[in-house]
Amino acid sequence: MSTHRENLQKELYEKMADYDDLVREINNKAKHLGNETYFTHLRLYKEQKDQIEDIMRYFDEAGVDASKNTTESILTFALNEFHHYIMSIKNG
Repeated sequence: MSTHRENLQKELYEKMADYDDLVREINNKAKHLGNETYFTHLRLYKEQKDQIEDIMRYFDEAGVDASKNTTESILTFALNEFHHYIMSIKNG
């Protein structure tokens, strides 16, 4: 017999699998339609969530427009900066 917590955990994992299936389906349809938007299966741990929240607080204090103070915007910016950094190392 399962505990309530075990049942909730099982339900969580089922929802996560459903989410992965949905993301895959959306990406396949978008690719078929020539849409350049791509969704990821990104999972953040508490440390990364806290880091993003720190950045969001700083952006709030700095007066960054709310539309640019989202998890998606922050991760897009961070990826762009990291890409520039890696390419500068690669290209010497």
